[in-house]
Amino acid sequence: MMRYQRQVLMNQIGENGQNILKQSKVVVIGAGGLASPVLTYLTCAGVGTITLVDYDTISESNLNRQFLYGEKEVGKSKVEVAEEVLSRINSTITIHQVSEKLEENNIMEIIKGSDVVIDCVDNVETRLIVNRGCLQMDIPLVEGGVNGFYGFIIAIKREYACLQCVRYGDTVLKRPSPALGAVVGVIGSLQAVECIKILLGLEGVLYGRMLNYDGLSASFETVEIQKNHMCQAHSII
Repeated sequence: MMRYQRQVLMNQIGENGQNILKQSKVVVIGAGGLASPVLTYLTCAGVGTITLVDYDTISESNLNRQFLYGEKEVGKSKVEVAEEVLSRINSTITIHQVSEKLEENNIMEIIKGSDVVIDCVDNVETRLIVNRGCLQMDIPLVEGGVNGFYGFIIAIKREYACLQCVRYGDTVLKRPSPALGAVVGVIGSLQAVECIKILLGLEGVLYGRMLNYDGLSASFETVEIQKNHMCQAHSII
């Protein structure tokens, strides 16, 4: 417990909470900018099993925000390099690699048995696949996104609004999407916090609420969002 001493001192965690984290299983979709802080902080916190899903390789354009990787890793598999880096940070946790594209036909198998899924991708189609899969499997989802100086996070489960409830499928993202590395770090860190809160059964999780961050005005805003009872993603449950 020595390496986790500072968080064990917290009333919300303690030794019991640390043991819960050790027994927890989290799936992280994407191994890029948002995933860099997510994976780093979950690894440091002692989350016992992390499944990392990404089929991409590291490119030079990733390096402004994906701090798990360096210049010498350009061209290599993201999941392989990420596992190597994270294992050096904390050798006591288990990391599973899934080096394949996430699609409708494999989402259930990939997330099955997990306690929380964290979505760290930057495209609408994959986000909606993960959204539907988590609702069907009744697994909490922590979603986040970044556009320049702006970012958002939301926590999703069956009883609350999901991405399709807010018509996220109508969103058109600029490709490639603009992103400041430091803003990506803020949003990814907040996703890690929400995940840990869910694992520990703490109150205040962002279910039914979207937290928006504006880096230019240095402000946060929380917006209540309502579950749409006509939502197609909820209707297939």
